[in-house]
Amino acid sequence: MRKQTGGHFYINILNFNDVVEAEEQTQKELKHSIHALDTFFSSIETYGKKYYANEFVVEKVTGSRLHMYVQTDDIQNAFSIIADISAYAFSLTDFMSSEIAKYKTLLKFSIQIGADFGRFYEFEFHSEEIEEMTTIGYPANFAAKLQNLAAKSQLNISEIMFDSLPLRQKNLFIKKKSEQIKKYEQKCYYTTNLSALTMRRNIATDLENAKDFAKRVNLTEMRASEVRKLVNFENITKKEYKKVQGIPLYADVRDFTRQFNADGSNLEEMTERTANILKSMYTVVKKRSGVHIQFQGDREQALFHDYGSYSCTKDAVIAGLEIIDAIKDQGVTVGVGQAIGTVYVTKIGARGEKDNLLLGKTVNEADSNEDEKAGKNQLVISKEIYDILRKSNPILANLFRVYDATSYYTEKGYREYLSSCEYRQQRIANSSNSYNGAWGSYDAESVQ
Repeated sequence: MRKQTGGHFYINILNFNDVVEAEEQTQKELKHSIHALDTFFSSIETYGKKYYANEFVVEKVTGSRLHMYVQTDDIQNAFSIIADISAYAFSLTDFMSSEIAKYKTLLKFSIQIGADFGRFYEFEFHSEEIEEMTTIGYPANFAAKLQNLAAKSQLNISEIMFDSLPLRQKNLFIKKKSEQIKKYEQKCYYTTNLSALTMRRNIATDLENAKDFAKRVNLTEMRASEVRKLVNFENITKKEYKKVQGIPLYADVRDFTRQFNADGSNLEEMTERTANILKSMYTVVKKRSGVHIQFQGDREQALFHDYGSYSCTKDAVIAGLEIIDAIKDQGVTVGVGQAIGTVYVTKIGARGEKDNLLLGKTVNEADSNEDEKAGKNQLVISKEIYDILRKSNPILANLFRVYDATSYYTEKGYREYLSSCEYRQQRIANSSNSYNGAWGSYDAESVQ
């Protein structure tokens, strides 16, 4: 772990779910969406590295969101770099829509940006299969929330960042308040339209470079192939992406951010706790035949998918229950969301194609089930998953209750599921007069 100081910021394509679902519905593929996402994020990375090589870092791509940070002790410098890259990204959305022919059939990207400044840790997760770097700390968490609160074509910044600005830059911003930032111990934030930001330089050449990048891979070179075994990201590129039937899983720790002190005074302790939480979620996913996609702060994203004669539904749902137990044992709570259907598995060029990406309507639904529906220690599944369980595993299905017309939820973990299995086994044995009172070990999960 390495302690750093700097500014974190997120550029999110606000309407990317609409972009993806529109293409998926009409084309039954996501070639244009994947290609455009690659061009957009790779071009932003190229721009940042070109002009700010010593300070600018792309942490990761998380679906439609690009997480970056600026390594500097100078908060004004951090803002200046963030504002410049943000202005370029905003200009790039217009340019791609109007000047790059292969993107004209797509909806124009609408973006939102959030930024904060402070101390954080760079944490490297190591296992036999992966090495993944993620940052842990208050500024990354709060910047993500500010991005989420930003309207279309707006940049939100924290109060500490705003207070550091000279008057001419402060005049660009409007003060905002929200109940949603109280858990971050913040009273307000500041917002401006991206169109109000001034570019430091003429970016005509940089925009043309983006067009040249888009020409490197033709849409005809891209294809989605089916899978016959568990997805291996070493064999996946933008050109060679996969189309699977599966269940994306999102698991996010609840109210954990408020335990980080804004001044970073408990950063080391919280980093260690976060690392333990991430490891426990990762362990559950691997044990249940899932594919770890990436860590997103204190959030786990994973994929369970069918292949050959294997059906992933039971393992995926049990993994959600086990995560609830594992996180509860560490004194915190978690919300988990899942959905089932077609999932596109790909990588894009930013960060040297290091980031694993899941795209498609099913992914959006799983994300929504976790983010918008799952409460503390709750697993929310789609109605389609529940219907499969009702037929194939009634005991597991019986843990769930109706949430709304499209989803079901449970507050029970894996241990309670095992208890239900044992109770069912005892009833079966008693009814057949075979129960002798001496229960040894058995595969509770096999009980139907």
